[in-house]
Amino acid sequence: MNQPMAIDDLVSVAQAEAMGELDAPMMAIVLSSEQSYDLPINSLETDADKARWGLILRAAREHVEADAVAVLYPAWTTIRHKKPDLEVEAAQEDPQEDNEGADGPIDTLFVQLHTRDHVYWRGFEQIRDPKHQRIIGFRRIKALSTDYKRDEAPSVASWLSTLFEPLPEEGAETEVDQELANLLEEPEVSAALYPRQMRALH
Repeated sequence: MNQPMAIDDLVSVAQAEAMGELDAPMMAIVLSSEQSYDLPINSLETDADKARWGLILRAAREHVEADAVAVLYPAWTTIRHKKPDLEVEAAQEDPQEDNEGADGPIDTLFVQLHTRDHVYWRGFEQIRDPKHQRIIGFRRIKALSTDYKRDEAPSVASWLSTLFEPLPEEGAETEVDQELANLLEEPEVSAALYPRQMRALH
């Protein structure tokens, strides 16, 4: 897979999904060699939500032998410009909290592409119709458009740090093995992975 081309394709997909909506959808796309599978994410508000979806995406990636997983989600951020030692701090900030002065926080769309070696990260301000508040466009935030090696990814992405760790061997009687097996049977996961192949990006 050509990674720079893949992240550009994913940005196009994410923006198309969000245009005309009141908020950008939160979803993951598991990118296998032949097909791509959509998994709508219902919540990443708590650490428990993130831990659960981290396991789901790990299991789904292994299930279809995918080499990449994309995560698309809206969030508030106060980051506008590149700073020394910048660490992305965008996830779930309080919309009422203003750390950047009078302009306030930014309603943002994030696009992440996770591969075995790198995390590709793109951030966009959501531009809204003043009357109806629907999304009508995007403005790229350069400070949030960065590529990281996996071991250098910011802490906000740590819930996906085990994405490419191998699953327990089949038949292993461990709690993790059972939990991952159960997650693959959940309707929201099984419907996305089999048999409905919702989108091919290649």
